[in-house]
Amino acid sequence: MKQFITAIIISLFIAACSTDTKESNEPTLYVSITPLKALVEEVSCGDFNIETLVPKGASPESFEPTARQLSALNDAQAIFCIGLIDFEHNLTSNIDTNKIVELYNGIETIKGCCSHANHQHAHGVDPHIWTSPSALKQMTRNVCDALKKIYPDSVKYDAAANNLVARLDELDSYCRNTLATADVDAFMIYHPAYTYLARDYAIEQIAIEHDGKEPSPKQLTTLINTARNLGISAILIQPQYNADKVRTLAKECGAEVVVTDPLAEDIIAEIKRIIDIICRK
Repeated sequence: MKQFITAIIISLFIAACSTDTKESNEPTLYVSITPLKALVEEVSCGDFNIETLVPKGASPESFEPTARQLSALNDAQAIFCIGLIDFEHNLTSNIDTNKIVELYNGIETIKGCCSHANHQHAHGVDPHIWTSPSALKQMTRNVCDALKKIYPDSVKYDAAANNLVARLDELDSYCRNTLATADVDAFMIYHPAYTYLARDYAIEQIAIEHDGKEPSPKQLTTLINTARNLGISAILIQPQYNADKVRTLAKECGAEVVVTDPLAEDIIAEIKRIIDIICRK
């Protein structure tokens, strides 16, 4: 009986080791921020282990990769980045640049200052392209092209990318129709994270803080009057910021404070949710 039990334990140990070996041998792709993970995962059809550099809840603005992450990046098949965030540019001094795929290629970026605590983005442009359904479609194609360079004989990545683009077309139609029905012209947000979404649908993004600075008393009065005149019912704020920063303003203009997350992993669902909040009466 003891021999039988010992044999089972040895078999389980061997099986566990085999599983570990298989997982460690899986080709790995890295993404810089969370919203890119689901996009790359879908286009790559689950063929890769996908790791995210910036952990959930952390800010890409202040993030610096660890020595361990940098070492792992050198073994990755590819590293998918927005290409507009400072820490992404710093990777080029440590990593083979041929592995880095900048997903902003082919997208018309929006110039202007988008600072966080005196930290400005690379190239002086707003980096939040992933909050735009239109930009997400181009990013999907960029991911597909990069994967086809790694595995030129594979045809399934094209099909997966086309399916994702079709879903983004549906999202685009939903956003357009919902905004048109609600007749919304503007929304208010603490930090301007949805500039590209606003451009997509010709609505105004009214930011409370600018260049990392809180509004002055005069600016605060203007914001309250603007919100009242436009009938804004919700003031958006990201989970990376303290909601207390906008509670007084929201109370003065009769609006509620709503947390939305531009770094949500399911960015398609989050964009739809943002549109629903903006259009809520």
